[in-house]
Amino acid sequence: MKITLASVAALVLIAAVVAVKMIWFPSVNNAWFQPDRQKLRQVPAGKVIVRRTQFPAASQSGQMALVNNKRLVGRNVAFKNMMATAYGENPGFVWMPPDAPKYNFDYLVTANSDGQGLLREAIQKKTGYTASKEMHDADVLALKIVDPSLPGFKVSAANEKQNGNVKDGRLYFTHTKLNTIVGGLGQFLKIPVVDKTDLTNFYDFSLPWKTGMNPSQLSREDFDKILSDWGLVLEDDTASVEMLVVKKAK
Repeated sequence: MKITLASVAALVLIAAVVAVKMIWFPSVNNAWFQPDRQKLRQVPAGKVIVRRTQFPAASQSGQMALVNNKRLVGRNVAFKNMMATAYGENPGFVWMPPDAPKYNFDYLVTANSDGQGLLREAIQKKTGYTASKEMHDADVLALKIVDPSLPGFKVSAANEKQNGNVKDGRLYFTHTKLNTIVGGLGQFLKIPVVDKTDLTNFYDFSLPWKTGMNPSQLSREDFDKILSDWGLVLEDDTASVEMLVVKKAK
């Protein structure tokens, strides 16, 4: 069988293309993208991947972080949530531009170093977007007084110490300022909450609490009931607040 010079050249070219593909476009195992602690630990080190999701089913969505964010994985994650993870921010405090990607992403970082920093770099390379903290007009929830008698609050004595404990199905706060819980409300409701009560005292107050209860599982209605018992209410509002503003990199 004759092998022409052209045939040899073609074979060499094909081999070179395959080699380049193996080096610059390594194969990706879809089994790596599982939000499971044990499986994330088993993914080979040195992976930094951001891609359009290959898991479109809603039931396949999820995120996981290990070892101080040195290993990160996300599957079928909204762009807003991926940016929040990369910058260590609550999704409710992320402002998205109108032209931001509307599709979801998979991401994976197993570099055993600054996982969030590497994820930020990968997002910028893949999508062209970055983010920074800025004051921005945004939809918020304003915490206001609805019952001036504040039935759920008792001004605490100056010699009391700040404390929190669970007893008889309730979580009790002692000598605590209201702004201590305002930030938590924003985290759990995933929208900025601004304090418009002008309450500056230290208070004793409580709320229903079951052993093993997770505040992130409470609904807006649950929080509304708790606040109502205290004499407070959340109302829709707008305000200039510090947000993680997503924008195209220059």
